[in-house]
Amino acid sequence: MMPASLSVLARRLNFIRETAPNDGAWVNFCQRFTHNNPGDSWCASFVSLILDIAYHGKPPLVRSASTQVLLAEAAAKGWIVDRAEVDDLYFYVKNGVPHHVGICSNITPSGVEGISGNTSPDGSSSNGTGVFEHAIGPAVFVRVKP
Repeated sequence: MMPASLSVLARRLNFIRETAPNDGAWVNFCQRFTHNNPGDSWCASFVSLILDIAYHGKPPLVRSASTQVLLAEAAAKGWIVDRAEVDDLYFYVKNGVPHHVGICSNITPSGVEGISGNTSPDGSSSNGTGVFEHAIGPAVFVRVKP
């Protein structure tokens, strides 16, 4: 069975907003999905939830609240790619450590757009206030394969 589009599913949850830093009913739902707590960063939890839904409960990556775990597993599977496509994952990496993950949602002549949780409306924060879609900067791209 073909997975559902990650970006389409993520857009259906773009109403999620924090009511306090890293907190709120839907934020807590994402956090509980990966067994972390209110107050914890939740971008990886959001991506894990989307992967689980898209792959009908059999996600190709482990459910995790850790960007490091997700990127390490994807790298071990040889899924890192040079050019993004819609529904690839993107990771912001600083000093070799991934600190944010989202889903590529659009490829335009000017760059790549993505949607993620725990970000800001303009994407300038990897610890923002909700689920937003925006242009993304330099990133590591992962092509998820079933």
